[in-house]
Amino acid sequence: MNSRRVAIAVVGAVCVLVLIGLALRERMTGSQGSGATQTGPALFDEAQSRAFATIRQREHWPESPEAVCKAFWEARATKNYTEMETLWPGSASFHWPEICKNDSNVAYVFGQAAENGITVPYAAKDHFDAQGAYNLTMRLGVLQTEKGGRYYIVSGN
Repeated sequence: MNSRRVAIAVVGAVCVLVLIGLALRERMTGSQGSGATQTGPALFDEAQSRAFATIRQREHWPESPEAVCKAFWEARATKNYTEMETLWPGSASFHWPEICKNDSNVAYVFGQAAENGITVPYAAKDHFDAQGAYNLTMRLGVLQTEKGGRYYIVSGN
């Protein structure tokens, strides 16, 4: 019975030390001042605010939900991460170079946006040609600006 209590105490102590070590590592990497180590809601909110400011300031913006989605995929094909981050506010918190590093040269086709403009179906051209159907969806929001409502990407798959 005594050895069992000792074993439980040792396991508990190891767990506490692991948690302390993880907390210290997080604190040290989070306090280095590098934007690359910042994650979570704070970085997302900051990135989204920057993108919304850019969307408001731009003289020209894609006029339809479909045009916004097409512009995003064109920016992704050319690895224009700054434009991707603007078209998809908050996505600057993603690590686009890592996400896109193995992208193949895929052409996409886009369907008509839903009546409310909030969803746009799309598919790889090869898939659409073979199946005659869209298998992916992008979701959009609308930012009201002095230049009118401007669509932007909220999520996609």
